[in-house]
Amino acid sequence: MGQVAIISTYLEKLDIEPDATRVYIELVKTGHTSALQLAKATTISRTQVYRHLEALQKHGLVSAEQLSYGTLYRPLPLDNIESLIANREAEAAAIRRNLGGMVQALQALAGGSGPKATVQHYYGRAGLKQVNWNLTKADKEFRVFEAARLSQHLDQAFARRCREQCIQRGLHTRDLTNALLSQYRHIDPDLLTITFEVYIYNDIVTMLDYQQSNEMAIEMHHPSFNKMMTQLFDAMWAVSMPLDIT
Repeated sequence: MGQVAIISTYLEKLDIEPDATRVYIELVKTGHTSALQLAKATTISRTQVYRHLEALQKHGLVSAEQLSYGTLYRPLPLDNIESLIANREAEAAAIRRNLGGMVQALQALAGGSGPKATVQHYYGRAGLKQVNWNLTKADKEFRVFEAARLSQHLDQAFARRCREQCIQRGLHTRDLTNALLSQYRHIDPDLLTITFEVYIYNDIVTMLDYQQSNEMAIEMHHPSFNKMMTQLFDAMWAVSMPLDIT
């Protein structure tokens, strides 16, 4: 991926359009120029160039100088977007703070008459990430029939974020695995072969299939089933072999 594509992909995450990035990069190359020259250099229509320049000015990436013969545009440092990032972080924090209230509002609309047992399906890599992130919402502790470590299934950056979130919330975990080098306890595969990842927490049981041909997860909100699976896990835990954390 070229440098322009890298920058464009990055700025697009901040809602800066790819063509606006092209205009900005052209300004960086020339140092200063007019909208007409930018339109010629980028092959973007003059009307659209003006629109992109206005957006870039709002983001603090372009300045406009009014001269007798017209308007001259200059690029401003890219690190000016720090304020934009800070705003995004503040917005995300506000959304997070209000999430509980929104959940209560929806429950009030439902009148508390919703089903006590539900099944939710998740598909693909994004779905697997979502159910793993849901695990960080466990109340104090979660149990795992572990097929393999999270970083072997999903990217290490996401696995690290999940781990940090668990640490931040002070969650305790108990893992049963057939692997000899893992955390907590090893269960003999002749006694129990773990082919699917299973999470047990709150009133939820989640089964995950990480095979690339069938990436999916089933998240079951069912108190009675959760209780049964908790009992099964604890029985297996009692006959498993303690392992050192490696």
